[in-house]
Amino acid sequence: MSHGGNVWFSGTPDQWLDYSANIRPGGAPEWVRRALEEGMKNAAYYPDPEMRRAKSALAEYLNMPKDWVLPTAGGISAIDMASHLSSGTVFTFSPCFEEYKRQSLNRPGKVSSIPVLRGREILSPAECARGRLEKGCLAYLCSPMNPVGAAFDPSDILSLLRAVESVQGYLAVDEAFVAYCPHRSVRHLIADHPRLMVLGSMTKILGIPGVRLGYFLAQEEIIGQLKRFQLTWELNCFAEQVACALPGHGAEIEADARENARRREEMRGALQDLGCFVYPSEASFLLTDLNRPAAPVMAYLKARGILTRWCTDFEGLEDGRHLRLAVKDESSNRRLIETLQEALEKG
Repeated sequence: MSHGGNVWFSGTPDQWLDYSANIRPGGAPEWVRRALEEGMKNAAYYPDPEMRRAKSALAEYLNMPKDWVLPTAGGISAIDMASHLSSGTVFTFSPCFEEYKRQSLNRPGKVSSIPVLRGREILSPAECARGRLEKGCLAYLCSPMNPVGAAFDPSDILSLLRAVESVQGYLAVDEAFVAYCPHRSVRHLIADHPRLMVLGSMTKILGIPGVRLGYFLAQEEIIGQLKRFQLTWELNCFAEQVACALPGHGAEIEADARENARRREEMRGALQDLGCFVYPSEASFLLTDLNRPAAPVMAYLKARGILTRWCTDFEGLEDGRHLRLAVKDESSNRRLIETLQEALEKG
């Protein structure tokens, strides 16, 4: 299994320009840094096992009923919690985050993949799932997709949800990157759909992968059913304090999302000028087909201190040509493009 962000294999993390991890450029904003410093005051105490302050703050930030919110230690914990609802086959929509499969393999039943990428075309998950879903299944859908970046329209996700409901299954929608395109969120559908779960993470938009702050959203009955699987003291003092600060900083998060979109489109244009194909994205990264083997290009970039995410371990992207590239600040993006141009020219 491979993930981005492995800056620990050689030297120190700060020696790398890491395009493999889709994290806010420049790290955490100043208000998050202040919250982390404030959290240090509680480091000498066990965290609240009920996570009451964090739950209330996340509910306010997400505009959700408090009883429908469960804070988690990052998005991965929310994914693991959803996996406990599987009573039959788990379906994933590929290419997708490998952790859906990995966590589900720890449960009874099998895991089956439904491709939504045909060549370079992104298909409707509801259409792709037609005739495939089984009674009591659990389906994971990522929107925006990782590693593609494209987000699905909520109406399309609703069609898939109805298909899942028709076989008494559950749908877990992973919105780890939805802060970059909040209009794509389906959390508002939870009120009318008790078999819907929405999984989220604040790691990317806040630049705090080491803090581990995520959330699990569902109707109260599912929350009550699954919270018993959660580890006691799951949320540390730093994650709690950041959660508590969220309601007062929605405007800054929205501004970061707009800035990311501007940089992403500039970067898309530069990659296309180099002859690459770039998939549509509403996230903090771009999936790029170099139209040639990517391994020597990656090696060239790595030798110059730039890490990228090779996508050969994503189903449907095994051709060795695809790289997932994070969106960073202008100077970093310029260095990436210039170095990538050198690599491509050298063949």
